Amino acid sequence: MRIEVSEFGAAPVDDPRCYPGQIPGYSYLLVRDAVYPLEAGSARRLAPLEHRHAVLFYGSNAAPAQLARKYANSSVEVVVPAVLGIAHGLDVVYSSHISPYGVVPATLIASPGTSIGVHVGFIDHEEVGVLDGTEPNYRRRTLSGRDYSASLEWGEALDSYTVYLSRHGVLLVDGAPRRVAGVRAEGSSLEAATEEAVLEEVIELWNRDHPGESIAGTNAYLQGIRTRALDPAALTSWLKHRHAVHGLSPCSSRLA
Repeated sequence: MRIEVSEFGAAPVDDPRCYPGQIPGYSYLLVRDAVYPLEAGSARRLAPLEHRHAVLFYGSNAAPAQLARKYANSSVEVVVPAVLGIAHGLDVVYSSHISPYGVVPATLIASPGTSIGVHVGFIDHEEVGVLDGTEPNYRRRTLSGRDYSASLEWGEALDSYTVYLSRHGVLLVDGAPRRVAGVRAEGSSLEAATEEAVLEEVIELWNRDHPGESIAGTNAYLQGIRTRALDPAALTSWLKHRHAVHGLSPCSSRLA
């Protein structure tokens, strides 16, 4: 069954408030601007997974609308199986940076006892290169399945897999990270928050630190981002130095 990407709502790049976007509760195949639901195990028949990189899709990369936008202007043939899976010892929290389009995006932290629902994207070398170009605020790393076990929905364990980890640390709100609402997580002790709630928290922090340069709410913030009256890089520099914690990322085995 073919589903147009537009059926999955706005991409966060177009509507930052909706971050991480609408994420299907099933495995799917993205072919340029169309989504095809996959039955368990069928991804292996459609694309030789052995010749592809297993990449953990845990934020907006798991949302078809956002993923399609990332590949929209590329010349590569876009055929991306995104298979439901589960990863252990990790949690999905907000990074201490502002994306070029204004969201406070996700990153991973090590979290013993926590299990998260993810999609595992199987992408070829050219598709990895395109994705790298859309992730300037992240480092691509390989995690070992021995340290952070992960498996696909049909039970197959991954020996290793690739993740994108924030270069800027983890956002702290009231002294603790905030878990990204909408991501399936078991065993997490962190409070979950929506993107809109986190944007409000960040604006409050900014106004507290900059009493003469206050931002009058989320609408004014997003308008400032769109017009470049607010500079995402400058906001990131402030956030990572004043309201971030570093050293919580999972330990990678090597550069992917």
